[in-house]
Amino acid sequence: MIHILRLSLIISGCLLLNSASANADTASILPTVPYQQGNRRGQAPDWAKITWAMLPAVQQGGYLKVPKGYVSKFGYDPSRSWNAGQKSDSVIMLGDADEEFRFGDFTLDDIAKIVFKDEGQDQAQEPKLKDVGFVKWQTTASLVKAIPSLGNLKVNRVKPILDALGESDYLPSSCRSGTISQCLLANPQAGERPLGDIDLNKYSTNSIPGLRQTPIRQFKQWQRTYINQVPGLNKVPFSQMPNPLKSGTSLVGIASTVFGKSEKGDPMVGDAYYISGSVVRGDSTKFKACEARKECSYLELGDLGGKRGALYGKRWASGSSQKVKGGYGFLAGVNGGREPTGRLVFSPSFKVAMIGANESTGTADFGLFFRICIRPPFSAKTCTPYFIGPIPWIPVKENDLVFVGTGR
Repeated sequence: MIHILRLSLIISGCLLLNSASANADTASILPTVPYQQGNRRGQAPDWAKITWAMLPAVQQGGYLKVPKGYVSKFGYDPSRSWNAGQKSDSVIMLGDADEEFRFGDFTLDDIAKIVFKDEGQDQAQEPKLKDVGFVKWQTTASLVKAIPSLGNLKVNRVKPILDALGESDYLPSSCRSGTISQCLLANPQAGERPLGDIDLNKYSTNSIPGLRQTPIRQFKQWQRTYINQVPGLNKVPFSQMPNPLKSGTSLVGIASTVFGKSEKGDPMVGDAYYISGSVVRGDSTKFKACEARKECSYLELGDLGGKRGALYGKRWASGSSQKVKGGYGFLAGVNGGREPTGRLVFSPSFKVAMIGANESTGTADFGLFFRICIRPPFSAKTCTPYFIGPIPWIPVKENDLVFVGTGR
């Protein structure tokens, strides 16, 4: 069992921007679509246009360091560090949210067809092998496992493999006239040299037959590839992911009143009065009231059905005021086991948290928080608390609609 203390994560750094100004800028940067019910209006994210590259920068830096003894249990090393101001596509690895987006189902050709509509542009922008993050730690053996048809080709037909094998002390001259599989069968050690040892800038992604047409999840340790290390992936709209995001409009409330930092938790107002809280195993939100007599800014909701509606009088507490228990499994102790209170509006891949309340303007600011998830072989999925963030999100004004999501 992993010792939680050894996996603890320390977040350093501070907010780069005042939350109100950051979210005001976000409103003009992120594409939205108008949403209306009766006389009430709101702005919903336009997932047909929003991409990873388009998301604002992460506002706080941090790191995760996994002890070497446990890397083999996970199958790859999820350790990393990031800085305030860094884009999330250079912080989030494919394995972190594959269950939610199904990144691994994509092939490089799938992505190119979405990002580059016409064939000429696709060819003109054909990436080099060095541009594909997971290629550098592939070996000839792992490539043949991922692309079985590759083994039937002559070694001298696949220049990057010839380059990798040609420097091996174990490679006899007969390999140059045989197939890749024959070469590996006769010389197993020859196939263990990482492709990162050769100059990958010399070769295009088409230089390895089948590479562009093979699902990403077939490749060795594909999970530790950052989103921006897969050519074009950060430009794919969220609505065109293999598992698209939900609209978040299945449950909608009214932003009635914004209450600022002078508010305190009320012992008479229990969990049932809140729609924000912690995310538990099964990826559902467990509602949690603010701690009595502690700072508790919040957004009070109304319901489109009036006083009898399920959301009437409910509170969405600020994650800047309240931290709650988060994560599950081995990684639950990361970041002290805490995450900002909030809820899953669109997807379990990120949590939406209120991060600022301005009573004078009647505005509630929001941010997205991401997490790191791993599914070790033959073990249950484990996730850190939602702590990577905040990424400024679409603010809400009093009397506007607020998207609550599926109720999870």
